Amino acid sequence: MRRVIGQVFAILMACTAAGSVSAQESQLDVVIKRDKLIVGTYSTSPPLAYIDDKGELVGFEIDLARQMAKDLLGDEKKLEFVVLQSDGRFPAALSGKIDFGLCSTTVTPDRAVRIAFSYPIMDTGSTVLARKDAKVTKIQELNDPKFTYAILNVPPAIARAKIAMPNVKQLLLDSPSALFLAVKTGRAHAFSIDKPIADFYASENDDLTRVDTTGTALALVSNNAFFMKPGDFKWWLFLDTYARELRYGTRYDLYTTLYRKWLKRDPPPQRSYDVNQH
Repeated sequence: MRRVIGQVFAILMACTAAGSVSAQESQLDVVIKRDKLIVGTYSTSPPLAYIDDKGELVGFEIDLARQMAKDLLGDEKKLEFVVLQSDGRFPAALSGKIDFGLCSTTVTPDRAVRIAFSYPIMDTGSTVLARKDAKVTKIQELNDPKFTYAILNVPPAIARAKIAMPNVKQLLLDSPSALFLAVKTGRAHAFSIDKPIADFYASENDDLTRVDTTGTALALVSNNAFFMKPGDFKWWLFLDTYARELRYGTRYDLYTTLYRKWLKRDPPPQRSYDVNQH
């Protein structure tokens, strides 16, 4: 009986140890073993991620994901994109459907409670664009029930709109392209979206004008970052390190090239001081 009990105990300990090893396997190890990176993205957020005239997925975030696959797995083609809507971003990461998300996603404290963020890959903020025929130049003028304001159907955007313009009529939509089309077709008078996307639409459409948001929550700087399932330090550290190297280190030249290609301007400087002087 003692021998049987001992054997059972040994089996249980082995199973526990095996389960512990399995539980500790990082997503970084999974990606390397799979030899493919699975990235969550948008397809309606020019110039970050969108479908071009040839029907291909292109943009700043798309090129960045390809470069990461090349750096991690040696081949930019070892990559699969999963196109998501805004409300499906975090569930996709939490369920393991994607390895991480690169979806023009703003870091906020309430989101950080349930999802992990890397260091920011881009400084951004909200920009409000209005139809020129609406004759709106300041955000205070838009705060009127006669105007319809299109915003993404996500809590941060809704909260900012309620604070800045409690009287405007809100039109909640699911993608940046839907916001743009709502204004172009006359369903809305103005819309708000991340600055890089707004810059793209403003440069392509002379009938749109920027609305002055000075002194409101819409004028605050925010940050976009990679996001992933929490609790995996090794995977988070890789993504966080990659983001920091883009902004300030060995990948800054790449960052600059992609920034100029897609955002049509230089990125923020790598350092606020001359490293050769310190």
